[in-house]
Amino acid sequence: MDHSRNASAAGIDGRLSKLGDGVLGRILSFLPSSKESARAAALSSRWRDVFAAVHTVSLQQPEGVIYQGHRYDRSRPGEGHGDPSPAPFASGVSAALLARHRCRGAAAPMRALRVAFDCYAYEMADHASAVDQWISYAVQQCAPEGGGLHLDLRFRREGEICARAYCSPRRHQWQQHKEKEGKLYAVPRAVFSCAALRTLCLGPCKLDPPPGATGFLPSLETLLLIQVADSGAVINRLVAGCPRLADLTLEACDTLTALVLDGTPLCRLALRCCHELATVAIDGSELRAFEYRGAVPGPSFLAMRPAPRRLLSCSVDICGEELMSQADHAGLCKFLCQFAKTEHLQLTSARLGSGINSAAFSGLPVFTTLRHLELTSSMPHDDTSGAVFAAVVGILEHAPSLEVLTLFFKPQPPDKLSDEQAYYRSYKEEELLDAHHLRYDSQAPHSAAAVVLPPPCLSCRVREISLVHYQGGDAQRTLAKFLLVNVGRLDALFCGFAEGPLWIQNKLMDEIRGWAVDKIEPDETVFM
Repeated sequence: MDHSRNASAAGIDGRLSKLGDGVLGRILSFLPSSKESARAAALSSRWRDVFAAVHTVSLQQPEGVIYQGHRYDRSRPGEGHGDPSPAPFASGVSAALLARHRCRGAAAPMRALRVAFDCYAYEMADHASAVDQWISYAVQQCAPEGGGLHLDLRFRREGEICARAYCSPRRHQWQQHKEKEGKLYAVPRAVFSCAALRTLCLGPCKLDPPPGATGFLPSLETLLLIQVADSGAVINRLVAGCPRLADLTLEACDTLTALVLDGTPLCRLALRCCHELATVAIDGSELRAFEYRGAVPGPSFLAMRPAPRRLLSCSVDICGEELMSQADHAGLCKFLCQFAKTEHLQLTSARLGSGINSAAFSGLPVFTTLRHLELTSSMPHDDTSGAVFAAVVGILEHAPSLEVLTLFFKPQPPDKLSDEQAYYRSYKEEELLDAHHLRYDSQAPHSAAAVVLPPPCLSCRVREISLVHYQGGDAQRTLAKFLLVNVGRLDALFCGFAEGPLWIQNKLMDEIRGWAVDKIEPDETVFM
């Protein structure tokens, strides 16, 4: 058996080795990391020169070291038990680029450089010249006929980009640590004169686009800016210099107050936590996807002229405290009116359905083309008022063509802790097990659902329901029972439970099966 396996492996290796270096290099370029590409190239002496044909270099700095149950914060020098040196990571990126020239023959044109830092501030500032060299190398080695250049430099590990934590009035807002900025990397101007650049992802950083010039990035199609420290005028100048721009994402750009894209018909626009942004003017003729995260926007926030002909996806994430005022509810409904023609709507907030009250439903549009609705928020166990239930049912009444419904129940935010507790507190395994959010009460009433007529889409059109992070509190069980009892026929049912005791998960599973027993075939139901 071992001999046959070895012979089979040798045959496969032989067939692969017969491929040319260019083909092998292209195959290795699609591995997730350049470390894996280098390891693969070292498997055989035949492959020792293949790395020169790899057209993508992609590396990510490891996370900070874990000490005594908490992660070392790289942004706070002097704390913890020693500062992990960033030199090996910087040297690794430089070595990966140099390896393309150490091999025999000419290196393949560069197509992508992706480098993700754990945290650039305080530790990578001394390596700014090395980053400049990486960018200069990528720009010089790219070839427009090879598909252009894709440049992605993330100078901080992805995570929460603002401190507007989701919370309800009965909870204290989580106090997030305010990270010191340190020294930001200044992107060299050579980046903004690369005619072959197709994708540019940067941040947090400082920009330096050429002043007064237009069309200086003629091939750029995708632009992502994260926490750019420059003025809004600089950001607008950069965007205006990209005549072929189709995909724009702005995250936590606090200096930006107005965005004007009248002459650039985008296909996708994402605005995340740009809390000072007051007005956005875009050409919506080609817009297919829109994403917004922030407070409830004002009535004149977004102007799309002309309006999108067909909107495939819209995501609205209202971060911060739960909406309580009539003005907030009315403002959210008016904002959603601009996306009444979307086919996929994602709505995220502190309370499921944003707790939209009945008085605001008159301003909610009828989503005539909506096929997939996702609601992501918390639904507390003690929500006995039925406001969240009414909000979800009211939204369903405005979606006559709905086919897929996804409800993601977020856990309640924690109680207020001091900065010291929030940063250093550790938990024992028993405490985490006892702090689960699962609930089960077979005698809980469902009075809120008994007097409500089901929306027409539920009995006629909905074919798939997903309950994600289901916890089984009274309010969630009332809503789940209402949906499953009144749905006409299901092709798929998914329920993912929150962590907790297995016996509670089994009780909730049996209960859901009972509600949907005549709605779906058993093999089309998935529990996790």
